[in-house]
Amino acid sequence: MSERYGLRAFAAANALALEQHECYGTYRGFPIHVRYRALGNPACLVTVVTDTKGKDRAIENFLEKNKRELGISNFGVVGIGLMVCPRLRGGGFRKLEAMLETITAKLAKLGCPGADACPYCGRPLGETAVAMRESDVPFRAHEACFAAARRSMAERERREEERPDKKAAGVCGMLFGTLVGVAVLVLTFLWWGFGALGLPAAMLLGGYLYTKFGGKESAFKVVLCSAVPILLLTFVYCLCLYLEASADLGGYASAFARIAADWKDAGYRAAVIVNFACLAAFAAASVVWLVHCRRRARRKFAADRLVRRV
Repeated sequence: MSERYGLRAFAAANALALEQHECYGTYRGFPIHVRYRALGNPACLVTVVTDTKGKDRAIENFLEKNKRELGISNFGVVGIGLMVCPRLRGGGFRKLEAMLETITAKLAKLGCPGADACPYCGRPLGETAVAMRESDVPFRAHEACFAAARRSMAERERREEERPDKKAAGVCGMLFGTLVGVAVLVLTFLWWGFGALGLPAAMLLGGYLYTKFGGKESAFKVVLCSAVPILLLTFVYCLCLYLEASADLGGYASAFARIAADWKDAGYRAAVIVNFACLAAFAAASVVWLVHCRRRARRKFAADRLVRRV
């Protein structure tokens, strides 16, 4: 992001309300919301709020055809308008202005309603309009449309709560991911004498496959997908050290005696310590990510957070 023209300057130049990591308001007659976090995924997400019914395909075709010119990496037409992920390199937020100019002009040409209409039904806002947020995007909508959106989200939350938690299938997925991590550890140990990369591979892939196979985002998943890979891969790394020593006893009575002798060598000792330190660091980072995934999944289905008055 350009220090001379970043989010704050962009908001000020376009009379947008500024909050931490976001700005919002009306741009060329359309409600917009811009969220920016340098380390986010995506780093920047722009929402233009409008009723797109009947024009979804035309908007999608326009965005797909002009992705390069607009400087966007991804896009989607959603229930309250459209969302795009702009690339801010090489122009920063000035590039964002050019993108919004083109998009809002196209929406206006297609006849999409602006800030004076409800994005849910497309009819003009009247005295029943309420200020609200859906998925953290602020806009105004009819009271009845707001209530309907709340009911829809509550039903979605209820269905998610009632969805069966396929723990057995999830455990199978986790074990498959862990075995892939074991293979990564063994191969990298044989190639470079450094096996710690296998642990994040096991934990992250195991966590992904646990959910993919039908397991829910739960505390059980976090504990299982953390404890099993950490214990198993730590054991496998120690086993690799043992087998390496057994393969070249060099006159020592046992592999343990060989390891004890090698431990006196500063290079060997440093390599082992670095491996264990990296195992611990990767384990901590992977646990944080699994917890983050659980919290994100819970927020995704939290009706009170997704649709609320402001």
